[in-house]
Amino acid sequence: MKKVVVCGQSVATAEIASRLIQSRLPLAVMISAAQPETLDLAALSALSAVCDNPFSKATPKQFATTDVLVLTDYAEAGDLTANLAGMRKVINEAMAAGFAGKVIVAMQASELGTYFAQRFSGLPKTAVLGLGTMALTQCFERQIASAFDVPADAVTAYAVGTQQDFALLWSRAFIGATAVMSLLQGEDGAALMTQCTEACTTFAANVDATVAGRLVERLLAALFGRALIAPVASLYDNEAKPTAYARPVQIDARGVTPAFEVKGSEAENTQLEACLTRLAAQIAAVEAGEKA
Repeated sequence: MKKVVVCGQSVATAEIASRLIQSRLPLAVMISAAQPETLDLAALSALSAVCDNPFSKATPKQFATTDVLVLTDYAEAGDLTANLAGMRKVINEAMAAGFAGKVIVAMQASELGTYFAQRFSGLPKTAVLGLGTMALTQCFERQIASAFDVPADAVTAYAVGTQQDFALLWSRAFIGATAVMSLLQGEDGAALMTQCTEACTTFAANVDATVAGRLVERLLAALFGRALIAPVASLYDNEAKPTAYARPVQIDARGVTPAFEVKGSEAENTQLEACLTRLAAQIAAVEAGEKA
């Protein structure tokens, strides 16, 4: 049975723990929270009593034998300062105890969280990943499937960048072996692209903790044997400096492996570069604040 500690102080913290307690994956689920009384641990304990997966409050010593840390938000309003402070504290505790497992960042700003989780922990870059644009990609694929009246699993498409600031790779979207762009004709095709983009933008603004729980469960399954290719947030070394953004990678027992590089059209690449420029500015602002 794998040991998973869910860390945080938000709705997502309890929601993800609940999902994992009910999971068919054999997991020992724990929570690490500064104010555990606000998360209704009694209700989670009651849930575990009727499920196969046990639940308990984490202690610092348990980090040494933990397989995966799941980092969630520490502030409901998305306060980056509070979230990073909470993350740093629990990572320091885990590393001091001898933690050497994998980290899944399930924060709202998962790309920023992934970057700083790796920096704070010093873990290999392959061992730290965030939810990235997994959910957004699934929304994109389902919008295409609905538009062409085909099963969702017949569609392969990717959203890259971050959950809040992304590029949809229409030029690399396929239904089976057929390029979606070859099916988009004239004004109808342009209208469909606009409709899908608007739907994805609305989804990105409203995705909640319930979705996060589902994604975390699938990523745990990948880390424990059911390999997956998905656009998660992971560290990427560019010429200027390391950053973290969502792009398709392979997730398996090794952690994150760049399986292949998905490049969009010139316009899509330009859009992605703009996203990454804004992300780099956010990282620089945080790092400047730390040095001040």
